[in-house]
Amino acid sequence: MTAKTEDAMAQAFWSFSTGLYSSPAVEAHLLTLQDRDGLDVNLALFCLFAAEVRRPLDYAAIEAMRALAIAWGHGVVAPLRQARRAMKHRASESEIAAGLRNEVKAIELAAEKAMQTALAHMLVVVPEGEADQKPRELAAAHFADWFRAESVEGDGPRVIAKALIDAAFLSA
Repeated sequence: MTAKTEDAMAQAFWSFSTGLYSSPAVEAHLLTLQDRDGLDVNLALFCLFAAEVRRPLDYAAIEAMRALAIAWGHGVVAPLRQARRAMKHRASESEIAAGLRNEVKAIELAAEKAMQTALAHMLVVVPEGEADQKPRELAAAHFADWFRAESVEGDGPRVIAKALIDAAFLSA
């Protein structure tokens, strides 16, 4: 695939994610997966986006996205998030502290976008799914395979995944 195709896929993924995340209910669900269950928000969004563009994620793709989450999510995004959250109460102390927190927030967002770009580039080599597979079905399969790979236990994450699928694919 060409760099132009990869860039278009990355931009489509970012637009999909920011649009979906703008819903307060979706944001709350994603943050619960992150904070309560230790799952990466960008991987949840990736499971949904891959279904949106009808790209089935096989075992190799699930493992590749998990490896990317370790490198980017745990190695870059999470430490920035931790720093930003640590500064939350300090931001009210001074204009400098507030400005610094905003800068860290911007860098965190840029790191998330870089991670999503890397994830989206993985999709350009994944063939489109079967024509009769609906995005909801694909997304459910993506979450099930991801949760299995992560050894997710309990119904909490599965209930959230269903709510996310419902939010992403209301009419599908």
